[in-house]
Amino acid sequence: MSKKTLGIVLVLFILILLLACLSSAACTSANTPHITSVNFLKLAQGDFFVYDFNLTNMPEIDVSYALVALDKELAGISINDNGLLAFTPLQRDVGVSRIAVIAVKESCAETRIITLNILDRPDIVFFQPDSPSFEMNQTGSVDFRIRAEDTDENDSLSYEWFIDSEIINESINEISLSFKPGYRLSGVHEISVKVIDSTNLSDTKSWYVQIAKVNRPPVLINQVPGFMVFMNTESGAYNLNDYFLDPEGGKLVFDYRQVVPSYDVKGVSYANISVNIDGSGFVTYNPSTNTSGHVYFTFTAYDILNKSAESNLVRVDVAGADQFTELNNPLDEEYCGDSYCGAVENCSTCPFDCGPCENPSQLGCIPNWNCTEWSLCQPAGFQLRNCTDTSNCDDNRTKPDTAKKCEYNDTCEDGLKNGIEEGVDCGGECPACPTCNDTIMNQGEGGVDCGGPCPDPCPSCTDSMQNQNESDVDCGGPCAACPGGKSCLKNMECESLRCDRLLCTFPDCSDGIKNQNEESIDCGGVCPKQCGNCSDNIQNRGEEDVDCGGRCKLCPKCDDGIKNDDENLVDCGGVCRRCGISDYIRSYFVWFIIPVVIIGILPLLFISYVFYLFTHPEKARRMYENNLSFALLVKLNRFFRKLRKPRAPLNEEAIKRFSSELTEMGRKADGNKPLHDEIVRIYSALLGLPEEYDEIIFNAKLKLSNIPLFLKILLVGYYKRAEILIISSFVPAEEKTDLVLELKFLLTEIGKS
Repeated sequence: MSKKTLGIVLVLFILILLLACLSSAACTSANTPHITSVNFLKLAQGDFFVYDFNLTNMPEIDVSYALVALDKELAGISINDNGLLAFTPLQRDVGVSRIAVIAVKESCAETRIITLNILDRPDIVFFQPDSPSFEMNQTGSVDFRIRAEDTDENDSLSYEWFIDSEIINESINEISLSFKPGYRLSGVHEISVKVIDSTNLSDTKSWYVQIAKVNRPPVLINQVPGFMVFMNTESGAYNLNDYFLDPEGGKLVFDYRQVVPSYDVKGVSYANISVNIDGSGFVTYNPSTNTSGHVYFTFTAYDILNKSAESNLVRVDVAGADQFTELNNPLDEEYCGDSYCGAVENCSTCPFDCGPCENPSQLGCIPNWNCTEWSLCQPAGFQLRNCTDTSNCDDNRTKPDTAKKCEYNDTCEDGLKNGIEEGVDCGGECPACPTCNDTIMNQGEGGVDCGGPCPDPCPSCTDSMQNQNESDVDCGGPCAACPGGKSCLKNMECESLRCDRLLCTFPDCSDGIKNQNEESIDCGGVCPKQCGNCSDNIQNRGEEDVDCGGRCKLCPKCDDGIKNDDENLVDCGGVCRRCGISDYIRSYFVWFIIPVVIIGILPLLFISYVFYLFTHPEKARRMYENNLSFALLVKLNRFFRKLRKPRAPLNEEAIKRFSSELTEMGRKADGNKPLHDEIVRIYSALLGLPEEYDEIIFNAKLKLSNIPLFLKILLVGYYKRAEILIISSFVPAEEKTDLVLELKFLLTEIGKS
């Protein structure tokens, strides 16, 4: 409770006591207002709350109400003179609070303490996509995700997803939604999610999605039938709109082209037929004068955006009227190829039926005709078939008839929309026309009731949906095996080949299964363990001998230059020849020569490096700043100091004076230059430097001085380091102190030399 609130409560309490004392004799249960008996109120964050306090023993005439928040400040809470409490709780007000409601009439008053339980409304704290509106197309896919929080104790959250205010049943209680509109949706749609807690408080997030139409190509819903026309006679055939469909319902335009199928007879002469397709899609065939035979066409349908679909191969035959007039039933007529040698046939005119002639001078090629079944009766009153010579004799004299007369009647199998049919061979007296919910793959659909002209795309293994008997989203069933952690029903649905408790396990190199491209169970491939090993006492995996050769170590030999097997030395002893003196010398010579070389080379390297430091002072600075090399040089100086006569270049009095001056300079805060000048003055006293000198003179003076060698290197390194005092605009006080201490140490070492 804040001090302000506590003060108000105390003032009110004292006021009530004073009133009670002054009018104790006057206030009774009859003239003291009694507030409605309520001790607990439940509110919700963000909801406007109203409660009307009434009096139980008198009308609210000349009665005043007051309200005090006891536990914490509640911004915006109020009560009017009629006892009407109004409050819209904020997030900071969530939790349990107490208020005091006071009713006062004249000098009598009553106070009621009421507990407010302000419930937290669930808050959506994270959502994806970030943008409140975006665009996509009908074949796209978007993942919506949210995360909500609720501070109420023991509260649980549930989730509902909506599209245009209609709940999406399969997404209930999911924190994510994979949205793929399909061809049914286009335009602007609202995707929203509602988070509901146990007390039915909720929060909602919405996105607006502009779904662009995807133009699908036209679909061939029925095979375009073949057709027969009479010579020199133009004939109307059919309307191509009965065979093609635009899934978007747009108008189609059509074109055609003549084609030559690969299976047709070589060298055939095709009929000359023109095709006219009017604006409604109706096809008319017009054969040129006196043309005969047949020709093949394909038709192409185009939508408004020039997407297209092509028909099947359509054969159009042209025949003379006199030819068909003279035709009888082919079952009763004799012809070459009917397997019957007729009266007018012989071995020369029809060897197929009558057999080859005896002692022929030249048999030649004997055609072998293979004919298809007769077609349905054409509207022109004829049936057709194709006959092909499998011997490829290029001799059509014995070719069977390919046309016969028939009586045409409208049927449900003639490939035409006629009679009272609603579509081609469907509707009316025929079976019902195909639809997108008849559970049959027809009318050019990509699958059962999907794709093609249907509004729903066919399920696939990349549609971000669990369908088509998949065990999880886009995996298992007809799709690729599922990775670890995905749902499964059987082992083969998992990449690891193990389904445990309806979840795919993660493959590893100890699961006892040959998976993840392993060469064998848990070895080879991605596994570090090689299949077989070189210590299994088995000659396997291409070894030359037991556990050696191939991928293992080399098998021991007496000339492999290696001491192995039971040899005493390299290639001698044991199963090999006896070892001689030369073998021992060769084996142990290196142990003698290496120490000699090391002992001889190391001093040379060290001396060379010392001279290198004199010619490259900047390197001496790096060695000086390295703690290890600094300590090494100091130790070496002290070691060699014991072996030489004392020759200190400075006496003890000078060292004390320089040390005192350095300490005083280090304490000054008036810049870096005074300290640098003092260091130069000390070096000038040590080395005898002139007033003006360069690096060459400095190095020369240093070399000629009687300062020990290792201290010379340290002095050069220190001198290079001290240059920071004149090349840097700011040097920390700690570094200046270090410079003073280090030079004092070097001066002490020089004094002991």
